[in-house]
Amino acid sequence: MLEGRHESRDGLARLFRGEATPAEIERVATHLVGCKECWSLAIRAIADQESAGSLSSAGPLKAVVELYRLEQGRLEEGLVAQAAWIEIRSLGLKTRRDKVRLTRSLHTFGFLETLLTEARGGLPPKESEELAYLALIVTQQLPAKYTPAMKSDFAAECCAEIANARRRAANWPSAREALKKGTEYVSRGSGNPAVEGQLLCVSAALEADLGFPARAGELLHKAVRLFETAANWSLVSRALVQLAFILTDADPKEGLRVANQALALIPPANQRLTLFAENVRVDCLIALGAHREALLRFQALKDLHEQFLEPFIQLRRRFTAARLLESLGQLKRAEKIFYEVIAGDLEHGLVKDLFLDLVYLFGAYLRYGDAAGALAVCRRAVNELSLLEDEDGSGKAAREQMRTVWLKLQAGIQDGTVNAGAVTVMREYIKTHWRAPAAELPSFKALK
Repeated sequence: MLEGRHESRDGLARLFRGEATPAEIERVATHLVGCKECWSLAIRAIADQESAGSLSSAGPLKAVVELYRLEQGRLEEGLVAQAAWIEIRSLGLKTRRDKVRLTRSLHTFGFLETLLTEARGGLPPKESEELAYLALIVTQQLPAKYTPAMKSDFAAECCAEIANARRRAANWPSAREALKKGTEYVSRGSGNPAVEGQLLCVSAALEADLGFPARAGELLHKAVRLFETAANWSLVSRALVQLAFILTDADPKEGLRVANQALALIPPANQRLTLFAENVRVDCLIALGAHREALLRFQALKDLHEQFLEPFIQLRRRFTAARLLESLGQLKRAEKIFYEVIAGDLEHGLVKDLFLDLVYLFGAYLRYGDAAGALAVCRRAVNELSLLEDEDGSGKAAREQMRTVWLKLQAGIQDGTVNAGAVTVMREYIKTHWRAPAAELPSFKALK
């Protein structure tokens, strides 16, 4: 009978004025622990009575008021940290590091959280790595109320972000070093399974980049189990989306199942992850030949896409539109969008995406038996490579080798020794070696 009962604002005001009976206090305090709706009302009531100087914290209310003050302190600390970061972010590298290391007011959990949030915010890899490194400095300077085990947990999370930034920059050995360091911190940590799981997710992304999707899948399955043990369903959903993405090419049916599973768990507030999962679902449907369903789901994402206007997401949106047109038999119309996306990749310095998108278009022409179109893509790739500079993200040696590979692909089309199987080889080559050259050139002959 009382299960659906919530507290009123007036009733809570009376409670925190000290006008309730002990039985009422006990009942309401117990209810507030598990009810977000009533907790929001309680925050207002506590704040009002605190301002009036007549706040009662008798009996069980003492714990409620202490929780309120802890939460308010944490939120205020977070706002102060954001302002502090704005003050120092324009400083030079060494000056900024010294400032973070030596300024006691920056040695807070709020500032640590601010740095990691910024590092995860889609910045270029070098900037993300630097912010995560600053966060790592903070973990070593936190006050004594944070135990060594807690500091090790925080440091492990920082190492995961450093490793991910290095992975995004294709600095594979350095990424592995950061993961190794993170694992050392985990061994000294609290035993929280979610911390180890976050390192495994980055390890999985690294394995996928290096062309080992099966190994990546194993690591992600392990991460999911760890997140489930920690009852962290937000991280479970994120790991599942990552797994679905890896499965898109190798096993789109399973990728679709995992994407659906993830979408059922993603918190409503995480619209960015929802969009990523929905895009993975569309990609799986295209791969499975369910083009009409993919088209319907893609169109349903219009409002969600419009919430994220950054170039990368909008370019991926147009790329998917082109894929859908191509899958529906309209390659000539699709190629106009493909080339617009490729120009956008180049404009925004998305070098890896530029060459992966060229490979996809190359494969589309092969699927349609259009050798002239495939040759045009090869020539376009060679031309773009001649225009890129080191600051665009790939080294000179990598660009020279990639130029050789595209010319080799072009020659194979001309003499009839290259078929559609070359697309997979080329895609894996670019994913791993867009920034650093391979020990051996990939082979395209006799592929099926």
